[in-house]
Amino acid sequence: MSATIGSASSSAQKEMVCHCQLPVRICTSKTKEHLGKKFRVCPNSLKPSKKCKYWEWDEEPVQQSLDAEIAAIKEDVSDLKKEVLELKKKKRGHRVHISCNLL
Repeated sequence: MSATIGSASSSAQKEMVCHCQLPVRICTSKTKEHLGKKFRVCPNSLKPSKKCKYWEWDEEPVQQSLDAEIAAIKEDVSDLKKEVLELKKKKRGHRVHISCNLL
């Protein structure tokens, strides 16, 4: 990756910058092949007089989001497995006895 990360303050406010040392823009692809996918680009990329060619897919937020979703799903599956085991145990312990007294 050819971008550098600068820090605006000690509060760890990090911002991606391009070769021009400008904050990169995050754009959304509108092509059929990559519809909705985010990418980073230099703010000067559309200016013919500027030569900065910085461009890259914005993969990190998508991966973090997917990792969080996968972790939540795994936790849900684990909880459901425990619940199924508890229900099976309760089922074994419940027996119905019917008795009938004739007078």
